[in-house]
Amino acid sequence: MYRAPPPRSTNSLRVAIDARYVREKPSGIGAYVHALVDRLPDLARSDHFFFWAHPLAPRPLSHAANTSALTIRAGPTSPWPLVWPQCYASFTDVDVFHSPHNTMPRGLPCASVVTVHDVMAIERPDLHLQGLERVAKRVYFRQAIWRALRQATRLVAQSKATADRICMLLPEAAARLTVIWSAPDACFRPPEDLAAAKERSACLSGAQSPYLLVIGANMPSKRHDLAIAAFANAVPRPWRLVLVQHRKARDGLVRLANRLQVADRIVWLDTVAREDLVTLIQAAGGLIQPSIYEGFGLPVLEAMACGCPVVASDIAALREITAGAALLFPAGDLDGLASALRDFVRSTGLRQSLGEQGLSRARDFSWDHCARETLKVYRDAAARRP
Repeated sequence: MYRAPPPRSTNSLRVAIDARYVREKPSGIGAYVHALVDRLPDLARSDHFFFWAHPLAPRPLSHAANTSALTIRAGPTSPWPLVWPQCYASFTDVDVFHSPHNTMPRGLPCASVVTVHDVMAIERPDLHLQGLERVAKRVYFRQAIWRALRQATRLVAQSKATADRICMLLPEAAARLTVIWSAPDACFRPPEDLAAAKERSACLSGAQSPYLLVIGANMPSKRHDLAIAAFANAVPRPWRLVLVQHRKARDGLVRLANRLQVADRIVWLDTVAREDLVTLIQAAGGLIQPSIYEGFGLPVLEAMACGCPVVASDIAALREITAGAALLFPAGDLDGLASALRDFVRSTGLRQSLGEQGLSRARDFSWDHCARETLKVYRDAAARRP
């Protein structure tokens, strides 16, 4: 329900946040925005937070008295709010507008903060989108990211790796840029009862034999094909590979599994409840993250927070997040991943050590810290506004 903001008090801040990634289906950006929506109102009770809400988002987005929300029918990647933002929401008395998903609308009449998760659409458009979506977005989406890099009052990068890429593209952005890490939600933690977690995961995956886990959409940047090929090459029975992803995106992977004669050892899970995803991670022998491009790598951090050991590509963002607490292999290298997996499944000691190191490393990441630092960025952006 919409609540009109109260009369402005001295020194109070009014922040509009595009929260349209908070909706019925999970995503990394959605987790980030949801964490801010949950925490910011309590951190700044004298300020008011105005949320742009997706039609499918749970209501209310926040129970805090210093919040209000407006449903925006267009999705978060639609071009129309980017081109005509003031046709969708009023900016009267808004001090700061926060776009938490890479892009910046045109003609904002207030200070702006944009969170940049990655610059793949600029650096590697071949990896970013596919098919008709790529054709539709290749112009306006890249323009909206460049607009953010050039014009946003303040920029937030989710990793130093992404901040470095931004500065390579636009060195003058460095003065407006702050690195603020994301974090795992509290539900991602070691199991209280490992035996019970394994029993539940056996129900979900169809067998009690050990498995390696791959999580997320089958996008070109994720290289899930590499995980299947390396698994076929190096991982013996009774190990299985469990992929959590939507069925429509994996036809090529099914054909690959059939060709490599490992289809009977691969489990495909379309959609699982959040608590079941946590259980799958807790009970897994390990998580494989074979990406060739990442801005952060939230599934890696969530796995580490559960004590699940990780095998990941040796790319800047994943090196930064894991900080020595994962088994890394050269990005895109089939033989390198196969060798890593061969060592990984053979050594219980290696998996246990990596799990312990990852759990310790995950404690360095906090949504509370993320929200506090983001609030500082809002205040700085408002102060910079003429």
